[in-house]
Amino acid sequence: MQTTLRKTTLAAAITGVLLSAPFVSANAHADELSDMKAMLAQLQDRVAQMEAKAAQPAPAAAMAAAPTTSAAAPMQPATGFNWKLYGRGDIGYTVSRGKDASGRQLTNHRLNQGEMASRLGLTGAWVFSDEYKAIFGVETGLNLFNGNAGGGTQNNTTSSVLFNRGSTVGFASTTWGSIEGGTMYMAPFWVSLGADLASAHNYGANDFSALFSLTRPESLGRYLKDPVTNNASKTTSLAGNNSGTALFYGNALRYRSPTWNNISAEVSYSAGQQASSATDLENDGRSWAANVLYKKGDLFLGYAHMDYQQSNDISTGGTPNFLKRNQVTDIVGARYKWNDFTLGGSYTSYRVSNAGGYAADAFGVSGAYDLGKHRIEGSLAHISYDGANAKGAFGTNTGDGVGKPTSTAYSLGYLYNFQPTLSFYAYATRIANNSHAKLGVLQFRGDNNYFGYSPVELTAGMFLVF
Repeated sequence: MQTTLRKTTLAAAITGVLLSAPFVSANAHADELSDMKAMLAQLQDRVAQMEAKAAQPAPAAAMAAAPTTSAAAPMQPATGFNWKLYGRGDIGYTVSRGKDASGRQLTNHRLNQGEMASRLGLTGAWVFSDEYKAIFGVETGLNLFNGNAGGGTQNNTTSSVLFNRGSTVGFASTTWGSIEGGTMYMAPFWVSLGADLASAHNYGANDFSALFSLTRPESLGRYLKDPVTNNASKTTSLAGNNSGTALFYGNALRYRSPTWNNISAEVSYSAGQQASSATDLENDGRSWAANVLYKKGDLFLGYAHMDYQQSNDISTGGTPNFLKRNQVTDIVGARYKWNDFTLGGSYTSYRVSNAGGYAADAFGVSGAYDLGKHRIEGSLAHISYDGANAKGAFGTNTGDGVGKPTSTAYSLGYLYNFQPTLSFYAYATRIANNSHAKLGVLQFRGDNNYFGYSPVELTAGMFLVF
C-alpha cells in the first residue's frame, strides 16, 4: 500500500510539473516526455528495491556489532575541545546625591556601568574522558562608554590588565577535584555571592544591593590608612584599602574539591608580589583563603576565612623599616528559596593587626519576590568600625577623629525580565551614616565626603546577557 502510494505521488508530482510548463509544441516536447517517463519508471523501480531491502532482517553478526544506546551499554564519552563565549552588556542612568568635604551638596547625573560591570569572557575545556579534562577561562571588563577593555587587579592597580576579571588554566578530575592557576577571586567571594540574591536572569550581588554594598569586604577597608609613600626604600605596597576579598588576585592558585553529599570546598593562595622585582616586599600581598559550601536544592550555606599579608617600609628617611601586618576576614552566609520568595544574608568580620586595633563588622539581609517576568528586590545592611581613629604602626586611620563610624544601607529594586537574556531595572539606594561616618554607595564612594551625610542613588537601566 505504501509503495503504491509513493509511486502514485511521485508520478503525480512529475505530471503536475509537465502540465504546468508553458505549451510550445507537442513535437518539440515528445522526446523529452519520453525520456522523463523512462526516468520515472527507473525511480519507481529503485524505490521498490530499497523498500524490499529495508524490510529484510539484519544479519545476526551485524546486529551484534552494531552500537547500542541502551542503559546496559552507555555511549562512549564525547572527547575533544569544547568552548563557550559569554558576556554581559549593562548600562544605566544614575542620579546620585552627596556632599563634598566642605559640606556642599552635589547632585551627579551620569551614565554608568549599570547594575553590574559589563564583561566578555571565554571558557572551555579539552575533554580527555569522563574522568579528566583540561580547563581554562579568561574574562575582561568592558567600558561601554569609551570602548576600553580590562582594568586593574589586586596585584596591578594601573587599570592596564586586559583580562582583569580573571584568567586561569587548570586540570580537573571528577574524582579528585580541580587545580587552577592565574588571576582569580579568592575563596570568600563565593560565600558573599552565594548569600546575595540571584535568579535565572541575574548573577546576584549587584552593586545596588545594600547587602553587597556594605558587606563586600573591599568596603571594610574604607577607613584604613593607605601605606606610607615616599619611604626610605622607595617601595610601594600593594595593600591598604585595595585588599578586599571581592577583588581579583594575580599570582594565584586554587584547589576545588568535588562535591560530597552536597558539600564542596576551596583553598586559594596568592603569592602577592613574589613575581615582581620588589624583593624587599616579597611577602606583600601574600594571602591564603578557604571556604566550605553546602548546596542542596534551594538551600545554600557557606563559610570562608582569608588571611592577607601586607609588608611596607614605614620609614620616611634613613634606614628602611619594613613591618608586616595581617588582615583577616571571616564570612558566613546563607540563602534559601521558597516558591517565588528568596531570602539571603551574611555576616562579615574584618580584623587588622598592627593598625591600632582596626576592625569592622558587617551584616545584612536581602529578599526577592518573583512574579512571572517581574521581580522585586529589597535589602538592608549595617556596618560598624572599631579603631577608625586609632594610631598604629602604619599611621593614623582616617575616621573623623571623634567617634565610632556606623552606616546602614537600604535598597529597593524592580526588574522586568523581558526575555531570558534581556532585563530592565530600576533601583533606589540610601546609606544612613552617623555623624562619624561618610560611606557612599558601592559604585560611587567618592560622591560623598562629608561625615554624617546620608547619600542617595537612583538608577534605571538594562542589561543583556548571553
